[in-house]
Order: sequence, then C-alpha cells, then structure tokens
Amino acid sequence: MPNMQLVVFQIGNQYYAVEIDYVNGINKVKDFNIMKVPNSPNFVECLINLRGKVLPLYNLRKRFFDEDFLSKDNEILVVHINNIMVGLIVDEVFDIINLEEKDVEPSTNLFLGLDSRFISYIGKTEDNMIIILDVSNILSVSEQQEITPMFSNGNPL
Repeated sequence: MPNMQLVVFQIGNQYYAVEIDYVNGINKVKDFNIMKVPNSPNFVECLINLRGKVLPLYNLRKRFFDEDFLSKDNEILVVHINNIMVGLIVDEVFDIINLEEKDVEPSTNLFLGLDSRFISYIGKTEDNMIIILDVSNILSVSEQQEITPMFSNGNPL
C-alpha cells in the first residue's frame, strides 16, 4: 500500500477520513437551500442544488450513530461513490493529510463481530487515531441501486 492522501473530518469527538481521490469538493450547509423530500428513502437526508446538479445528502452522524442532527454549521463533503456523486454531511472538515504506509493499519483484525463495512483502515498520527472510511461501502448495494436511477453521475433523470 502506498502513502495515502486523506481528507480528515470530525463527527462528534472522532476523526474520520476518506481518500482524496474520491472527493469532489467541500461546502458549508449554510450556503444551500436544503430541500427535504417527502417519502424519500430514510438514508437520504435532503437534496441540494450544487452548480446546477441535484445532489442527495447523507448525514454520517445519522448513518453511524443513528443521531438525527443537522445544523447550518455542518459541512458537506462531496464524494463519488461508484458512479454517484453525493454529499456527506459531517460536523467539520478538519484537514488534508498524508499518511505513510507505516502509519496505516488494515481494520480487518480490529473489529471482529462488528459491522465494520464502512471502515477500511485505521490511521495513526502523533495526536490522533483516524478511522479511514471505505467510500464504496458507505451506501449498501441496495441503497446504491435505489438511488442510482435518480442521481447517476450527479444528474437527475
């Protein structure tokens, strides 16, 4: 595994990261008119218009901890999940860092018996441990199939 360049963000007191190759942008929730969609799938928090494209937003606090919280102070990490562009609502985008191979451990041996499908690695810095997410697994296969017709390549049908 080569060195990793990561976008680090916070949810609660924990640091998470995604590989920068998946990231298309970082925005503030307060910069958008949030549109709640009646009868939308539970995992879709809301929709925004991002540069002329309708983008579904997923609240990672809700996804990971079942806490339904959305604030104008939250940030949106725009990522590509397979062929779908989505926004991930996080508390705060913290930094962009590089981690060397020696500072990254696979998560496979750390979470036996737990649902660790979201986690690919654990990163270590001098001050923190960072959960490195597997972007392709943030949405389950059925969730991706449900939303792909609506938002494939960030374009609504």
